Amino acid sequence: MKTILVVLAALLLGGTAIAQVAPMGIVVEPPATNGLTVRVWMDKPVYVIGESVQATFQINKAAYVYVWDIEPTGTVRQIFPNQYDTNNYFQAGIYRIPSAGTLYRLAVTPPTGTEWLQIVAATTPLTGVFGAASGLVPFPVLSFSASNWSAQLQFQVKGLVPSQENRAFDFTKFEIISGTAPAYGTLQINSTPVSAELYVDSVFRSWTPRSIVLTAGYHDIVIRKSGYLEHTTRVYVRGNSTQTISVALDPVVTNQFPVARFTVTPLAPRVGETIQLDASASTDADGSISSYFWDFNGDGITDRTGRTATWQYMVSGAVAVRLTVTDNRGATGQASQILSIRSANQAPIALFGATPSSPTVWSPVTLDGGASYDPDGAIATYSWDLDGDGVIDQTGRTVIKTYYTPATYWVTLFVTDLGGSTGIRSLPLVVGPSPTPGMPAMGNVPGVYVWGTDTWCITINGSPLWTTSRPYRIELRTDGVFLGASSGSGVAPMGLVPTQTSEGWKLILEGNVGITAQTYTFQAAGATSIYMDLALDTDGDGYVNRSTGFVRFGQSMVGAPRNPIVVGKPDGYFGALTPNLNYKVGSPMFYSETSRLVFYFTTIGDLAGTP
Repeated sequence: MKTILVVLAALLLGGTAIAQVAPMGIVVEPPATNGLTVRVWMDKPVYVIGESVQATFQINKAAYVYVWDIEPTGTVRQIFPNQYDTNNYFQAGIYRIPSAGTLYRLAVTPPTGTEWLQIVAATTPLTGVFGAASGLVPFPVLSFSASNWSAQLQFQVKGLVPSQENRAFDFTKFEIISGTAPAYGTLQINSTPVSAELYVDSVFRSWTPRSIVLTAGYHDIVIRKSGYLEHTTRVYVRGNSTQTISVALDPVVTNQFPVARFTVTPLAPRVGETIQLDASASTDADGSISSYFWDFNGDGITDRTGRTATWQYMVSGAVAVRLTVTDNRGATGQASQILSIRSANQAPIALFGATPSSPTVWSPVTLDGGASYDPDGAIATYSWDLDGDGVIDQTGRTVIKTYYTPATYWVTLFVTDLGGSTGIRSLPLVVGPSPTPGMPAMGNVPGVYVWGTDTWCITINGSPLWTTSRPYRIELRTDGVFLGASSGSGVAPMGLVPTQTSEGWKLILEGNVGITAQTYTFQAAGATSIYMDLALDTDGDGYVNRSTGFVRFGQSMVGAPRNPIVVGKPDGYFGALTPNLNYKVGSPMFYSETSRLVFYFTTIGDLAGTP
């Protein structure tokens, strides 16, 4: 605070400012419980040269108030009361300096720097402590040494007001700069318990709880109280906002020893097997564990460090493993386990059977590896290659597989034990043709087959002569709603998964088919017709073709007269549209969700020669 401007006079208050690590000459006294309290603050933390400034203070009881400024040079100058503002007795409340109605203002002048403002409140006048203002000296100099003034003030105030409940001190600071003032915000700091020392950017500011106006940006906050652990945090203060920090201080307690615990996996390792050791279960009741030391052979020498570790033993027998943990305050704890190292692992034996032993297409076959065994341990995993392509298709001791093309398939079971050794068994599985109702005898003839009984089935049949998979695309539309659309053949061959896109009235099925087949099933609820656009890459050029030559309907595999084609309910029939009906066959003029025009010219029975 450099200059105090009044109607009749101006007073220079400041000099060259220097950075302060701690308040210079400030009287620091925590407020008494249930006693008089006083707080002082500025309306912002930074002022530009020429700006008016205003200090605000708050007292909780009626008291006499005195305010002074400590310049960086150490000069102490009385700010209030002064020649223009003489009444310094206030009831409990919040007040400003200059007081309302007074004809002077406080302003700032060069140089830039830091100013400190301190306040004392007392229930009785501090006679003889502060200077008497006059027309010639409206703001008296109290001392040219801040440290001398602080010592003198404490001695005099305590002599006049011996009870701490009847006196209170507080202080604040602000910066003076040239140019544009930075943004600032308010930070409210609370603590449990209260009356903790508060430091902002390494400078003591007050006791908690406290509201402080700070420049926008990062600030380091430290909260200290005797008998409690120090709390430190960094806060980003946003401009033009109020933020709150609430801290629960942890009491200081005598350091307790950490508790060491660890697990070993596997519990009975074999020679050469990697064991995993994990000390995550170790705890420290009053702190944290900072280091872990492992001794794997009982010689007292640390073999590994870290919360987790790995180790291998090359000789069988009993060994002692010792873990030592150290907490963040230097206390240690230990735990030991005796491990029995077994001889090297033997590979498991893979055995399996099929039920039924002579499966057919479209019927599930169960493959059971339960007869497999491990001569010196237990089997951990079962992995199956169900079609001889070298790719694992399923896992588990028992699996179920449905085949869609009659053929001889080589089935291989891989069993792996807990020690990581693997046993393998391969057997041929002969899959015969299926007696599935309504299913055509497609054999190895590639094409798109539309069939079924009470559910529509569309099978895209590949060929064992194809060396690469080929794309297909099936687009279905209906004047009803497609329900229960699903793929019946699981994972597609050669790792290509068919996709389905359903729009309620439209269903698009597309993917790739190789040496086997892909079947989709669906129903059309409330439908009187189904539009079918059936496309398949039959020549292997990578592009789908539309042709009637590879499309066949029903169990008798009637060739399609059109593609796209529409099937419709028989005339006079009011039930569900299903593939076991003598449905109508027609050509679509147009077929959309809202409008359709179809020219029906025959029935599936007429095409098959069965009226």
